[in-house]
Amino acid sequence: MSKITSGIILKLTLGFSLLALLSVPTLGQMTHSVWSDKPFLVKDGATGKEYKVFVKGDAAFAWTQATIRAYAHAVGVISPALTYDFMLVKTTSSNADSISGLFDVKKNGVLVCNNCMGKAYGLNQPAGGGNYFKIYVGTPTAYAEKWGYIGYLTSRFDF
Repeated sequence: MSKITSGIILKLTLGFSLLALLSVPTLGQMTHSVWSDKPFLVKDGATGKEYKVFVKGDAAFAWTQATIRAYAHAVGVISPALTYDFMLVKTTSSNADSISGLFDVKKNGVLVCNNCMGKAYGLNQPAGGGNYFKIYVGTPTAYAEKWGYIGYLTSRFDF
């Protein structure tokens, strides 16, 4: 093999290696997972009533930004007799901060909003320190801030 050919192969190999090293961190920041075990507010879309005292609550989000691969689920237990459940059933879009799509909302296990347009946002913040996310869900035909779940971000993992 000639010195020129060896030099070209070496430069190409180094170039691809460098490109691979630079690409990995960029790709690694595009998938996110955020959790909460501290609800702040649940809004009932039928009555307009807002709840700020909880027995417990949990929320989990996982998504790869700019894709429709996403998971979102939040539960707020106001009392043993009153629970709200927000579940993403179809993703329409996502970015670094939000997930949009169709949500099911259940009150005490009964479906009260089926395939309703909604959005989870405020997801691209550090966990802790009082940062919070919001989920708002409207109707099957339009997004609105009708049904709502707000919680503090307590954990996150980006990869």
